[in-house]
Amino acid sequence: MVTHQYVIFTLEQQEYGINITYTQEILRVPQITNIPNMPAFIEGVINLRGRVIPVINPKKKFGLAQTEISNDHRLLILDLEEMNIGIIVDDVSEVVTINEQAIENLSMEIVTLGGNSVQGIAKIDQRLVLLLNALEFKNEIFKLEIEGKFTL
Repeated sequence: MVTHQYVIFTLEQQEYGINITYTQEILRVPQITNIPNMPAFIEGVINLRGRVIPVINPKKKFGLAQTEISNDHRLLILDLEEMNIGIIVDDVSEVVTINEQAIENLSMEIVTLGGNSVQGIAKIDQRLVLLLNALEFKNEIFKLEIEGKFTL
């Protein structure tokens, strides 16, 4: 039986999970420096111990209702193969171990059609948790670098 651990967080009362192997740390949202001419889902960058980290707002990327960023929000710092990215979430609730059999992977057609980074849905008791492919956030930053809109 293969299991994986996921950090569970919320965006607009929906639960999402990211594999814990990508999660470096969880912080209160610090001051974010805006960068002109970025796509709306890029909030800007932060200085984290001397490193410039791009910050993504998945609510904007997924077309969810927007709320003012407050002290209640959290910033997940993801370590994505030699690139760090921050994502703003409403709340981080827990770390859960999920049996692979409890995960229903989405078909490739749905994943590419939606372009929303959801790779599967986990059934945990009576809850459905959308599991995100963290590396898709990295791919979004790379697309911007290739287009010459953003450089780290």
